[in-house]
Amino acid sequence: MRLYKKTFKVDLFDRIRTNEESLSKMARQLHGYFTYPKLEGPLGAHMKFRGKDILNWNVNDYLGFTQNEEIRRIDEELTRKWGLSYPSGNRIMAGHTSIHEKLESMLADFTHKEDAFVLNYGYQGISSVIDALCDRKDIIVYDVQVHASMIDGVRLHRGEHFSYQHNDMDSLEKALQKAESKLEKDPQGGILLLTQGVFSSTGDYGKLDQIVALKERYSFRIFLNDADGFGVQGKNGSGTAEHFGVSSQIDLYLGSFSKAFASQGCFIAGPELIMNYLRYRTRTQLHSKALPLVFTEGIIERLKYLKKNLSLLKKLHTNADYLRNALLEKGFDLGESNTNIIPIYFPCNIYEALNIVIDLRENYNIFCPVLIYPFILKDQLLLRLMPTVYHSMEDMDFTLNAFVDIRENLKAQKYSTERSDFFKDS
Repeated sequence: MRLYKKTFKVDLFDRIRTNEESLSKMARQLHGYFTYPKLEGPLGAHMKFRGKDILNWNVNDYLGFTQNEEIRRIDEELTRKWGLSYPSGNRIMAGHTSIHEKLESMLADFTHKEDAFVLNYGYQGISSVIDALCDRKDIIVYDVQVHASMIDGVRLHRGEHFSYQHNDMDSLEKALQKAESKLEKDPQGGILLLTQGVFSSTGDYGKLDQIVALKERYSFRIFLNDADGFGVQGKNGSGTAEHFGVSSQIDLYLGSFSKAFASQGCFIAGPELIMNYLRYRTRTQLHSKALPLVFTEGIIERLKYLKKNLSLLKKLHTNADYLRNALLEKGFDLGESNTNIIPIYFPCNIYEALNIVIDLRENYNIFCPVLIYPFILKDQLLLRLMPTVYHSMEDMDFTLNAFVDIRENLKAQKYSTERSDFFKDS
């Protein structure tokens, strides 16, 4: 019997190839410079980009632990002690240790919660926690600017969801009213509200005090993603909920170890009952390797160090306030930023935006994250500055003067050409 191979109308790879031709062409032009740039040398405010010394404003190390000699010595000792592999396997089967339990106890105490659950990765952990918490009868309400990890958690959700405009309490109320109206018809579900302590692109606080106040009129639980607030916000660094004085009213608190602590993983804290539930339901933890002990114990040491050195918080906020105020005095548009993440908005088209970035990197040796449409509005450029404890006043003054020059060049239409010498036909 002769077998015939079926011929499909569309091949998966052909479809991708056709749809991605324009993206591939752009990637060839942008790759290694605007996208996937390589910063080299010791992590810090001064690194190398394409062989040149640059002033780096894209450092996920707010408290300077990567350059802290005491923390570096501890990390070296822990690497020799544990290596990179211990423990082996996932926690539910073979990867659970007393050190994980110790860290969870410390984090619960630090964030004023009954219990905490350490997760091996932040992005997957956040998405998976949302998936574990909500079934198809529950409704998710979320700020449109929450992190992509939360958006993916919403995408995993098989029930209904409603978004609300960023930090808009009227819009939030309307979403809550829609959710409650739906649940009146089938009262077997609940409402989970997703928001952030600090929004990582715009640098503004989530309006936690106003969100918490809505609990008096609506029934919902709050899941706070405080990746950029943990270790930074509040008088003790325990997060944005502490900053607003609402820690006890935040139902689920998530902090990341990759920002202030310059490490790996994250944790979620809340009622002991819910943490135990998540230990057996969060698929990204059930089916993947536990957070290695070199990180687990390293985070314990960072937490101890922070508690003894709260002056780090003062130094960070002094730097952030100085830079933000200096930019505001010069009339720059910083949106609603009021944290250590400082966005600067420039009205310009895509070609002007690319040329501005080239000018900053080639002539001023300044490197900072770049956002353009569709991540922000059309005809806008967002350059994000993330000051740390090891950025100096000279670094900040130099950057301020560079941005003043950039703005003047933009007004004089020096960036208006549709092509830059950087771009070459491949």
